Amino acid sequence: MADNLFGEYIRQRREDAWLTRTELARKANLSVSLIEKIELGTRPPTLHSLQILFDQLDVSPMYRKHILDLGLPGLFGSPPATAAPGADDLADLAALADPASFYTLPLFTIVAANAAHQRTFPGLGPGMSFVEWLFVEPLARKVIVEWRKEAHRCLHSIRQLAPNIATDTQVSGLVRRCHTAAEWDELWNSKPRNDFDGRIFVRDLNSRQTKRLRVRIYSPEYPQRAWWFCRLIALPHKGLRARDPIS
Repeated sequence: MADNLFGEYIRQRREDAWLTRTELARKANLSVSLIEKIELGTRPPTLHSLQILFDQLDVSPMYRKHILDLGLPGLFGSPPATAAPGADDLADLAALADPASFYTLPLFTIVAANAAHQRTFPGLGPGMSFVEWLFVEPLARKVIVEWRKEAHRCLHSIRQLAPNIATDTQVSGLVRRCHTAAEWDELWNSKPRNDFDGRIFVRDLNSRQTKRLRVRIYSPEYPQRAWWFCRLIALPHKGLRARDPIS
């Protein structure tokens, strides 16, 4: 296990939730002393204590799997032999009419995307982080109708996926490339929001039509793959005008 990865992660999640050790101990029905020892790395947590703390800190199943895989390599079996998608993987992706992509954590870096995904998110290609695209690609603010809400959600997700954001080189690189955006500091340091309902509104820049998409995320298990799979499914339109103006 990486040196105190779990302790650093629990401390970061607790602080992001604006909880003291005493408050977390009360919520989790654990002793303050135990939480302090876990955070400082003087006592390794059991899987049972991690489950309790994850529950009280609202760590989602996807994020739990990612952190456990980092802290206990091999827990979910041997890693895939290659991180690159094969011809069959790409054919599966291309067969979908909905926008779909393979991506890796913690930065939601695109590994491959089908044609519908490339049309929906212009400029977002393999090797680029969706979060970086949100902040550095000018078209992103026109494509993502609720840009601020989506940017806030993505930054909070990264904070939940990185065990120690202060030492994570991927995260520090993202911060370096995006911190000049006017909203970066405010959103990065803001409290998490819990109103994300699994939908995203996108605008077609040619037709100016808005679409409501349901986010679906899957983890390939057989065969196991080194990426996650995201599919965006069109929902019946409501709540926004068919021709929402481009600001």
